[in-house]
This record gives sequence, C-alpha cells and structure tokens, in this order.
Amino acid sequence: MSASHDSDKTPNPQAPPDPIPEGTGQAPPNPDEPGRTPSAPAPASAPGRAQAVDHDWVFKNLVQDYPQAALAFFAAGEKIGLDDDIEITFLGQEPPEEQMTEGKQILDVPMRVRWRDGSREDLVILLEEETIPSRFNPERLLSYTVRVMRREGTRRALPIVICLERGKMEAQLSLGGDHLHPLQFRIPHWHLASMDAAAYAESPNILARIMTVMMRYPHTPEARVRVYGQAWKGILALEPDPDRQIKQLGIMELYLTLNTEERQLLGQQYPQEKQRMNQLTARWYEEGRIEGRQQGRLEGQQEGRLEGQLKTLVRQLTRRFGTLDKATEARLQGATQGELDRWTDSILTARTLEEVFRLQ
Repeated sequence: MSASHDSDKTPNPQAPPDPIPEGTGQAPPNPDEPGRTPSAPAPASAPGRAQAVDHDWVFKNLVQDYPQAALAFFAAGEKIGLDDDIEITFLGQEPPEEQMTEGKQILDVPMRVRWRDGSREDLVILLEEETIPSRFNPERLLSYTVRVMRREGTRRALPIVICLERGKMEAQLSLGGDHLHPLQFRIPHWHLASMDAAAYAESPNILARIMTVMMRYPHTPEARVRVYGQAWKGILALEPDPDRQIKQLGIMELYLTLNTEERQLLGQQYPQEKQRMNQLTARWYEEGRIEGRQQGRLEGQQEGRLEGQLKTLVRQLTRRFGTLDKATEARLQGATQGELDRWTDSILTARTLEEVFRLQ
C-alpha cells in the first residue's frame, strides 16, 4: 500500500514508486485526491489528545521494540518481510548537530540488515523521523548517507523519511546544469497523517496496527472507537509481553484518547479487549503499591516504604516517558507519601510527563 503524499506536490513521472507495505498488493485511495472528501483531520487535531507529543521518543521506541516490523512496513519495497530470516543491528547515531533538520533535533535510526542464509548482501537502512516535513533538508541527508556508507564500508544504503504530520517536503535533490544531471537523489518517504487507518485495521504487522492512531480516520465516535479497538486488539494478538502491551497502550493514548462515551462504546464492541485492558491497568496500579509496601516492610520504617514506592514510580515513569531529567528526579526525591500515591494513580491516564504531576 503506497504512502500518500501531499496533493499539491507535482508528481514526477520518472520517480520510483512509493514504498509498498508487504501483503497489500495495491495502493490505497489518496485521501487528498480531487473528488474525494477528506475522511478525518490529521491526528494532531483529534479531540482529547495532547498537543505536545515527543514524536522522536515514540518513533524510537516503536522501531527499537519492533525493528523487523518497521522494516517490513517502511522498507517493504526492498522485499523485506515479517517472516524473513534476518539479523538487524542498530548502528551508532550521528551527533545532534549533524542531524537532518534545521534548528531542531530529529531522530535517526540506522540499521544494518543481514540475511542469515547469505542470499543477499548486507543492507544499511536509515529511518529518519521528521515531524515537520517542511524542515527536512535533503542535502544533509545525502551527506549523512554518504558518511554512513563510508563508515560501514558499503554502497548498499537506503534512507527513508517518515513524516508524522502533513506538509510539503523537499523529497528530491538534483545536481547538474541545463542539460546534464549526473545525480538524481529521490528519497522514499511516508506521510502517516495522510494514510487511511482502515487499510491497516487487520494488518498482521504490529507496528502498522499501532500507527493507525497516527493516520486518518473519520471524525465520528464509531470510527475513533474502531481505530482504537483494532489497534489494541492487534497489540494483544501480536505482543505477548504484558509490560510491552501496557507501553504500547500508552503510545496509543498519546495520539487517540477516547472520552467516556467512546470508552463505553469500546466495551460494547470490544468486550474481551476492554476486559483485558482493565486487568492490565489494575495489575499495573497494584504493582506500584505492592512493591512500595514490600520495600517498606523490609526496611522496617516509613523511609523504606517511601523509597520502595519511589523506585517503582521512577521505573514506571522511565518505562512510559523515557529518561527523566534532573528537575523531575529532584521533585520525586522530595515527594511526600500522598504525592507519590497521586502520581502513581495519574501515570496511566496522563499523556505526557507533565500531566502526571498536574492531574489530580
């Protein structure tokens, strides 16, 4: 299924085809195509979700948790499938000042792919997340790709850019004069916010299922519940680890948060999945309290209980939101018992680290 591009971009008839996720066989309708009514606003405008999302953190965690699923989705045009017998090695990243965008850090995820049966030569794939497409700089990506090729001793390198929001993007670079063009550098790229979530509702690729909450869908309670329910159903079916299930649920909530009525509808349409969600969240809540109490009993004093609960809360915050800054660590160290209890209760429903401390 082809990644949808902005409708105001002029198609290049000589350009290579867009990436085609494995197992689809045809391109989805372009939601920005003339004569088609847009089905939904971009996820950024969906009601109930936080306006400030650390897309880099989300993207990095998804790719590192599911590297083969990421390649099967974004690099399916290279015939990389979910069941291929491959070994994926994450390579060192460039320093921030060398990254691809002007005035803002973005995350790059370079990987070396090795086919264990030796049927293909190793391939280096560079996945670049760009939240704001207009800030993307193709010259820097070309320079970076060449440096990675030299460092890894290969000319088999494939850069791919993933845009989480809509917008114009300079996706190709042409070097030459009036008549000769010795270098044509066209970058495979995806605009998730322009893709149809319904096309991936039954995907066997867990990354695709999770990312449907970042795609387009009709702005109705029924459609929102279906996108949410199918994504969560996919996580439960494709991810056996309960801790990772909770982690991916947290990522879903960053992009699509159901209101009270929609959650009731979720329980009606996805009763088993909703029950499992309730079980996991209840267990997650209880883990923090039990570990805190056990640590307190072991040390035989209130300070021990606080320390145990604090360690558990730090672990849960780090698992959910990434490495904590010094200001947050200092705030946690000075917390009272009541604050720790409130923050432990808030962590699952909060969509950002700031909301853990703000919500009561």
